Amino acid sequence: MNYLESIQQGLDAQRKHTDIARKIFITHPTSAFIENEEKQFDILDEVSQFFKIPITHVHVVGSSKIGQSLHKKTKFTLGKSDLDIALVDSNLFIYYSEMIYTITRGFNDLSNFSLNKNGVSNFEEYSQYLLKGIFRPDLMPSCKGRADWLSFFGKLSRKHSALFGGINASIYLSQHYFEVKQISTIKNYIKLQNGGL
Repeated sequence: MNYLESIQQGLDAQRKHTDIARKIFITHPTSAFIENEEKQFDILDEVSQFFKIPITHVHVVGSSKIGQSLHKKTKFTLGKSDLDIALVDSNLFIYYSEMIYTITRGFNDLSNFSLNKNGVSNFEEYSQYLLKGIFRPDLMPSCKGRADWLSFFGKLSRKHSALFGGINASIYLSQHYFEVKQISTIKNYIKLQNGGL
């Protein structure tokens, strides 16, 4: 499967970028798991069971999906590149966002949000992503929910370290928000074709 050709076919057919993203990231097979589909099931099923969501709500994105990063201009490397997972589930999104709302007392106490490299609270970036229908667990404030999340993905990463540098995930409120986020891959492909990036 040549994913770049598939992107180009969608552009040639003048499909909407969300349609191309849906085709690539929801219906196409995952590059990193071609001829290793049993391992794909094992990992996605473990994620599905942990979060108690249907396995059809667990999707692979990034370089492990299409075999390369169009943002970083690097190829997927077995054992070194990360496996990025998207959890597309509105109930899970609500569960975690309500957890943070409660912990921060309606965002009146932001003290448990860590600071970014510029010394600014991660709350600003966290809230910006939330408005785009994306829950970024790496931006969560310190709490049991964050500790449990990091513990689960830490164990999963160690278990599959022969295949991936790490395994991580984000939550999307709906398939629409998921597709819109993946448009950046299509745009990076267009820039690449035009000599950009």
